[in-house]
Amino acid sequence: MSSALRRGRQLLDVTVELGQALTVDELCDVAARTSTSNLGVHFTGVVLLEDEGPPRVITRPHSDFLTRAWARMPDFGPASTAQVLRTGQPRFDESRAGYLREFPDRAPNVDAMSIDAMATLPLIVSGRPIGVILLGWPTPRVFDEDERRFMLTLVGPFAQAIERARLYERQMSTVESLQRAVLPRTLPDLDHVRLAARYLPAARDIGIGGDWYDATVLSNGTVSLVVGDVGGHGLLAVSTMAELRHAARAYALQLQPPADITTQLSANLGERPDEALATAVVAQLDPATGWLTWSCAGHPPPLLLGAEPAANEAKGVGTTRYLEDVHGPILGVDASAAYGQSSVRLPPGAGLLLYSDGLVERRGRSLTDQLAALAVAAEAGLRPPEDPGHLCDYILRAIAPPEREDDLCLLIVATS
Repeated sequence: MSSALRRGRQLLDVTVELGQALTVDELCDVAARTSTSNLGVHFTGVVLLEDEGPPRVITRPHSDFLTRAWARMPDFGPASTAQVLRTGQPRFDESRAGYLREFPDRAPNVDAMSIDAMATLPLIVSGRPIGVILLGWPTPRVFDEDERRFMLTLVGPFAQAIERARLYERQMSTVESLQRAVLPRTLPDLDHVRLAARYLPAARDIGIGGDWYDATVLSNGTVSLVVGDVGGHGLLAVSTMAELRHAARAYALQLQPPADITTQLSANLGERPDEALATAVVAQLDPATGWLTWSCAGHPPPLLLGAEPAANEAKGVGTTRYLEDVHGPILGVDASAAYGQSSVRLPPGAGLLLYSDGLVERRGRSLTDQLAALAVAAEAGLRPPEDPGHLCDYILRAIAPPEREDDLCLLIVATS
């Protein structure tokens, strides 16, 4: 195979890998792995300029010493960083001896990299330098024209990918911060009622979704319980989730019944210009009597957990079963829709599982089978009765896949 053809295939393989990486760390892994296989590189270091403060430093293999040394202001990065950033031109040092004659104070850094030759290349996006990448070899090296041209060709796509990844990370940071601010940090601590909840995000390349849960003690002694799911992912989904969660809590604090809350939430969404849609179960539990009233708006059915009925209870009231009443369509489909509600008494020792569809929906599997599997897992986890937090974790181990196509949440209520 000719050198040009070989380099062309290597370039194609590298650009494909760069396109599949999402974060800066993943891109640096790609750079280190492919430069080792294609060029025999022993060390890869990346220094990225930040809008404020010291630069971001990534080294492969990782070096705490270099990470600290290269982040030190004002002379950050490799010794030739300022020159490369100022001129926009690469620098090729064929031996350690030649490099240290110019930069004698950098011997500890070169020792930390265990290299004897290096190439320092500028990372430039739209004419603007964003950092440098240093490639190091363990022995002296003569950089021929083919090798130099290949490295310079690679740094262009790498710099573009780095800029894309930094934008992605900033967006994800904003969305995750908003989501953490919205999801409750603690759940109410009550007599005779124990609560536990879990949230798991979707796989890294899907994005942050709009699933949420909430539990609030109301002035009449009842407990408001909500699990909902906004369609889509990203900032719009999370901001819509925040709006719905706060609205549902506000309506519950006004002692509105679940049916009125879902009716108002749907009317709110129906008036939005972005056509956002959501599903939700809004419930209220009276711990003193065990009565649960709920309104289901196009959401997966709640699961009544365990506990055999008392002698004076109707047969089947206490068994594990789905509460399959649907009281209206998906929120936002019809702004004028009036939702209904149902009630059931939870026997002492019973529980309730509210969850989002990410827990049970799987590509290639029927929803009926997944709901059945969830019921089996929930019942198995209840024997003997366990803490609801333990049951949450048991269900996730049994049901939730490691690579999720959607985020998910679940909220478990246990009575005593």
